[in-house]
Amino acid sequence: MAFALLIFLLLTLTLSRFDGWNLLESVKQIPLWSVALLLVLQIVTQLLVNFQWYKIAQLADTPVSFRNMFLINCQGAVIDSITPGVKFGGEVTRGVQISRMGNCSGEQAAALVAMQKLFSLGAFFLINLFVIGNIVSGAEFLTAIYLQIAVYAILLFFLLLFLIIFFMPRQLKIYLQKKPSPRFSWMLRTRIFFLTLFDQVIAVRKNTKVCAALFLLSLLIWLIYPAKMYLLAVQVFPAAPVMYTGAVTFASYMVAMIPVFPGGLGGFEGTMTGLLLTMGLMQSDAYVITVLFRFVTFWFVMLFSIVYIVCHKMINKSTIS
Repeated sequence: MAFALLIFLLLTLTLSRFDGWNLLESVKQIPLWSVALLLVLQIVTQLLVNFQWYKIAQLADTPVSFRNMFLINCQGAVIDSITPGVKFGGEVTRGVQISRMGNCSGEQAAALVAMQKLFSLGAFFLINLFVIGNIVSGAEFLTAIYLQIAVYAILLFFLLLFLIIFFMPRQLKIYLQKKPSPRFSWMLRTRIFFLTLFDQVIAVRKNTKVCAALFLLSLLIWLIYPAKMYLLAVQVFPAAPVMYTGAVTFASYMVAMIPVFPGGLGGFEGTMTGLLLTMGLMQSDAYVITVLFRFVTFWFVMLFSIVYIVCHKMINKSTIS
């Protein structure tokens, strides 16, 4: 793990224009215990995400064990790292594996994936509505009113879309059922998917307490990310503002969702580094914080997932033999 971090730092160093000595000094400011704590927090995050998937699958009558769901999420994480933007490839992988291990149709599995996105992205966009103002006030390039309007419009649009799906599934289902049957097979499959999704939402909403718990869990999972970011930033910049640091984290993830580079690479790092500079950090400090944060939340997850998948296969082979 340490070797992989070193290689990653060396590779990114060769691509940077920052002074190597300053980068080394910035790295020295971050104690090993804080990096170890970040890795532990990331593993906890992955387990919480997996628990959410596991509970949603139970509510959707698609029983998949916690262990198998963790394997599915590890496989999805590996695919996420090589597909652009909004993790489409990883979600397809999760859907296919849930269909296979949960003995359900592809439409049911796809609807389950969409259900998890309702909770996860709904919480994400809700948080962004409250924190984006910190970025607007601190970053000069976002002072243009049309940019502010565009950002808030996008956040409100997606949040409203999720709210409509979650709170009006019966009306949407009735509306779709009244429509004539599609002529093309792909349109028919899309219709079946949405009908299945609405059925799952209706079923999940019957348990109000569990729904509230799943949404609160999504909020907790997302809030762990700025906590990790602040833990890093405060090591090199003790005066780092908590709210602005969190806003930097969420703004970077929003940019990473744009389907341009695999795993959001490039856009995420550029956005985070640029916004950290607006806090008053040195270039080398901002760069090192970005690299370490990205290693913990992206590369470590990918490496951990690969190791888990390999170990799972080896254990299965030894058990069969």
